[in-house]
Amino acid sequence: SAIGIWVAQSPRNRFIHNHIHDFYYSGFSLGWTWGYGPADAAGNLVEMNHVHHIGVLSDGDGPILSDLGGIYTLGNHRGSVIRNNVFHDISARVYGGWGIYLDEGTTGLLAENNVVYRTIHGGFHQHYGKENIVRNNIFAFGKEQQIQRSRAEKHTSFAFERNILIWNDGKFIQGNMRDGEAVFDWNLYWPMARDFRVESLTFGQWQKMGYDRHSKVADPVFVDPESGDFTLKPGSPALALGFKPIDVTKVLSQAPVRESP
Repeated sequence: SAIGIWVAQSPRNRFIHNHIHDFYYSGFSLGWTWGYGPADAAGNLVEMNHVHHIGVLSDGDGPILSDLGGIYTLGNHRGSVIRNNVFHDISARVYGGWGIYLDEGTTGLLAENNVVYRTIHGGFHQHYGKENIVRNNIFAFGKEQQIQRSRAEKHTSFAFERNILIWNDGKFIQGNMRDGEAVFDWNLYWPMARDFRVESLTFGQWQKMGYDRHSKVADPVFVDPESGDFTLKPGSPALALGFKPIDVTKVLSQAPVRESP
């Protein structure tokens, strides 16, 4: 049940260019306060990490645990950033094999420019929290669903903008999206060989609810997504929506990186 890197009540740490893999539980776990009470794990930076085979090992062993993620967070995270990471091949025994998992009370966190693929229960999940931003990420090939919000609340749960989602199994989203607040816009969705649906809603009906008014359903035209190459080809419709291409070359390289001053 060990975690690759765990932070309980410590702020302003920097975790840059690590390779974390083959754990039965989470790759990262940040925060140790459930809900909206006082918490100290704010202002942390998780950047350029390669996290894979979490929950299930690379030799196929597992899964044996549930409720886990490539990165898991709790409580106040004002100023925390999850940026330019690669999370893939994440599973769980019953539930909770998520890529980026914002658990109870996660607040004020930014997740951007991440590539998340081959997760059993979705690339992104927010149990409950507020004022988080999820933008310019690629979420691919969630088996059960692609994203999830478990609890609807009266405040804004998160903004989900300029992301690319591609899938060939499962559904787009899990959870009640008819109640509570969340922002979805400028995203590109590609359900491959099926129609876009949110429960029984078509994409047009989803838009009439106020979600994804500028978003599109179209092939993002990746180089080889099923082999993990999410490089966009020229002319991708994602570019017209403002998506900024994600270069993971340095993330996957073993060569040391030098931090910007």
